[in-house]
Amino acid sequence: MRVLSGGLVFTDGELRRLDVGFDDYGRIVELGEELPGEALDCSGLVILPGMIDVHVHFRDFAEAYKEDWQSGGRAAVKGGVTMVLEMPNTDPPTLTPAAARRKRELAERSLVDFGLYGGLIEENIELIPLLAEEVQAFKLYLGQTTGGLTVTDPGALKEILQGVALTGKVLSVHAQRDGGGSRTTTASSEARDFERIIDLAVRYGFKLHLAHVSTGEGVRLIEQAKGDVDLTAETCPHYLFLTEEDLAREGARLKVNPPLARESDRGLLWEALQEGLIDMVASDHAPHTLEEKEREFTLAPAGLPGVETTLPLLLDATNRGKLQLRRLVELFSTNPARRFELERRGRIEVGYRADFTIVDLDLTRCVDEDELATKCGWSPFADYELRGWPVMTIVGGELVYHHPEIQVPPEWGHFEDGFLQR
Repeated sequence: MRVLSGGLVFTDGELRRLDVGFDDYGRIVELGEELPGEALDCSGLVILPGMIDVHVHFRDFAEAYKEDWQSGGRAAVKGGVTMVLEMPNTDPPTLTPAAARRKRELAERSLVDFGLYGGLIEENIELIPLLAEEVQAFKLYLGQTTGGLTVTDPGALKEILQGVALTGKVLSVHAQRDGGGSRTTTASSEARDFERIIDLAVRYGFKLHLAHVSTGEGVRLIEQAKGDVDLTAETCPHYLFLTEEDLAREGARLKVNPPLARESDRGLLWEALQEGLIDMVASDHAPHTLEEKEREFTLAPAGLPGVETTLPLLLDATNRGKLQLRRLVELFSTNPARRFELERRGRIEVGYRADFTIVDLDLTRCVDEDELATKCGWSPFADYELRGWPVMTIVGGELVYHHPEIQVPPEWGHFEDGFLQR
C-alpha cells in the first residue's frame, strides 16, 4: 500500500489530518492515522480530490500545432487537473463512432484521464445511439464556434434533442448565439438564448448543461429554471477574473466566445458561485497561437488557454475570502463527477479512485509564460501573482506531477468505457 502522509485531507466536507492509503490498482483502500506503507510526505500541504475540468479543447489532428493530447495533458496535471472532458469541434470533428475511436487513440497516452463529447449536427442524427456508446456526453452548438458545428434547422434540432434524451446522457449546450465576432455581449442576449434551450429541455426531457455562463441575467434565468428542468451550468475563469474593459485594452488577444462581460456581471457570477446557482467552473481551455490572436479583431479566433491556471486562480480567490475551499471542491471536482457520472471520482473516500490534487495554500508565485506546459505558450493571466498552487498531482495512483517536474510513469494507461481506467 502507498500512503499520503502528514497532510490535511479534504473529506466529508472538511479538512482532517489523516493519512490516505491506496493500492496498486489506483483505488483508495484506507483512511486513518499513521498508516503503514510506502509514504509520500505531504506535511504542510492540503490533499484534495482530483480536479475535473469538463470543458477543454485539446485540438490535435490538423491543429496539433496549437495543442495536442500530450501537451494538453501535461498542462492539465501541472494545473492540478486529473480528468478532462474534451470538446468535439476538432479538425476533423467528433461526429461518428469511428471519429471518437480515432481521437481516443491519440488521447490514451495523455497524462490526464479523459472523456469525450460527441458533436451533433443535422447530418449525424441517425448515429446518436451508436455515438453514445463511445462518448461521455454530447455537445450542441446553437451559436457560432470554432469548427462550424452550429445547428440552425428547427426540425433537425427537434430530432437531435429527442435522440439525446433517449440516451440518458448529458447535453452540454453552447446556447449563446451572439458574440462570435463582436467585442461585447449583452445580458439580454444571453438570457434570451438560455430561455430558448431551457424551454426545449422542458419539452423533450434531456439533461441540460449550460456552458460558459457569462452574465448576471443568464444566472437569474438559470435560477428560475432549476425547478422545472434537469439543469446544471458552468462558468469559466476568464468571466470571473476579466471584463469587457480588459477586452477593450487588449483587443483580439482576449477575444472569446461568448465575449467578456461587464464588471457588474463579474460580481454577480461570484455571488452565483457562492450561492450554488452555478454548479461548476471549467476552463474552456481553447488554445490558439499568439500569431493567430494578433490578427485584426474580426479575423482572430476566439478562445483562451486556461487548463493550467484555473485552479491557481481559484485557490488565490479562496485565500482572499471570495470562495470557501469546500465550495471550490464542489465546483471543480465533486459536482462535475456527479453530473457526468464519472464513477468513483470527486471525493476522497474508501473505494474511490486514487486521484489527488495536492496543494500548497501558502505558496505564492506568478504565472510565468516561460514555464507553461501548454503548446500555445501564453496565458491571459500572465504575471498574475497568485497565492495557492498545486504542487503534486496523482492520477489513478500514479504521481504525474511533483513541482516543478512532470513525471511520466511507464506503460501509461488505457481507455475504457468513456474515460481512462488503470
